[in-house]
Amino acid sequence: MHRFILALFYTLLLLAGCIGGSAPTPAVTPTATERLPSVTPKYEALLPDLPSATPAASATPAAAATFTGSPTPAPTATATATPTASATSTASPTPTLTATAAPTLAPTRPPATRPPTNTSTPAPGAGWQGEYFANPDLYGKSTLVRVDAALNFDWGLAAPAAGLPADHFSARWTRTVSLGAGRYRFHATVDDGVRVYVDGLPIIDRWQPSGAVTYNTNVALSGGTHFLRVDYYDNIERAVARVWWEGDDGSPTDPAHTGMWRGDYFNNRGLSGDPTFSRDDPAPYFDWGEGGPGGGIGGQDFSVRWTRPLFIPRGKYLFRARADDGVRVWLDGVAIIDQWRESAGQTTTTRELEISEGNHVLTVEYFQGGGAAAVRMTWQPMTVDWIGNLYTCQLEQDSWIKVYRLAPSLQWEDLNPDGYGPNAAGGQLTLFGVPVDASFGWDGQPYKVELWIKGQRIRVEGDFLAGQPAIRIMPGADVRTTWPCGAALPRQ
Repeated sequence: MHRFILALFYTLLLLAGCIGGSAPTPAVTPTATERLPSVTPKYEALLPDLPSATPAASATPAAAATFTGSPTPAPTATATATPTASATSTASPTPTLTATAAPTLAPTRPPATRPPTNTSTPAPGAGWQGEYFANPDLYGKSTLVRVDAALNFDWGLAAPAAGLPADHFSARWTRTVSLGAGRYRFHATVDDGVRVYVDGLPIIDRWQPSGAVTYNTNVALSGGTHFLRVDYYDNIERAVARVWWEGDDGSPTDPAHTGMWRGDYFNNRGLSGDPTFSRDDPAPYFDWGEGGPGGGIGGQDFSVRWTRPLFIPRGKYLFRARADDGVRVWLDGVAIIDQWRESAGQTTTTRELEISEGNHVLTVEYFQGGGAAAVRMTWQPMTVDWIGNLYTCQLEQDSWIKVYRLAPSLQWEDLNPDGYGPNAAGGQLTLFGVPVDASFGWDGQPYKVELWIKGQRIRVEGDFLAGQPAIRIMPGADVRTTWPCGAALPRQ
């Protein structure tokens, strides 16, 4: 009996200790409680508009509260209940989550100067990798990607290619070039905006609407390979994009960049052997007379081959070759004019041709036998009437007008060696249908006008080679000189 009473006493004592809270803390309770601070702020941060009743409905905090009498779980239960109901406790992890999610919630349009979509680097001499966009800010996926032989475009009022608008389009061209160490002068003629980069650094930045205007800048470059990028956009109406550069001696670096022709000159009739010399010419447009091209070549028995890569829009074109003696014109290796023979004087041959849009190579071959030496090759789209009108004035008597145009060879040509007299009362002279060489594009062909009175030249306008403002006659346009009609004029 004594042993039974003693066992009963210890049993009651043990039960009294459990009720008093001295039992060990269950292992699962803190684990369930510790998850709550991390779970609750996470969903409050990502879904801030969720009703606050959602976290309050959790039964886990309520169950944890039954252990408040135990010294071990007491702090855990208090920390768990507080962040569930308090916004200040959940604010600590919010900044990290909110900053990450913000750009996704508010997407913005990429800037116009985004990196090129095409990340490949064109090989030196491979032409320009062109990306064309149907919007003015190089946005989104390009509509057209192609290789352009040169940046020498005058689209006029037309679109640059099928699938692109005639207005509000943009383009990005990239290429690598190998250049020797030295200073270079870069040029950009555009209508409207342009940015030019060399090795990622902007050297011309004129991202603005404008008429056709030329920008220039000088850059010192180390010898080696350089990465070039040109961004361009057209606003409305006419579209022009030309970029080229030259060395510090003024010589073009590559005819493909500048619109120049590469001329190889041979001291024989047959274009045989190595050329005696090579140079860049503005055009196959020369009248040497009894002389020759120089460089050790005389006026007899020589030949020349000119080549030029260029992009040609789709359309019908008129080619014209005038030569004394023989001439051939090739398009992509196919002869389109073949007059390879001696002639008694200058003869003209024309050819109309439909050309597909794309990169092409034009080649002109010429040989001189004896007598005078001359060759001229021009071409123009037949969709445009390449003439303009010139208005000027003079005295009704003892005066005349001399008119010159700048040839593709960059020399003045006299339209009429005898000059022009007045054809209207008051001394007004109107020349309708003045020809415009298409090689000058929509900028118009430069003209020079002189007023002569009693055998003396009194006024000159348009002599831009001498520093005067240019007079440019454009297709379908009227141009006037500034001096008045029928009055004595002071000598200029």
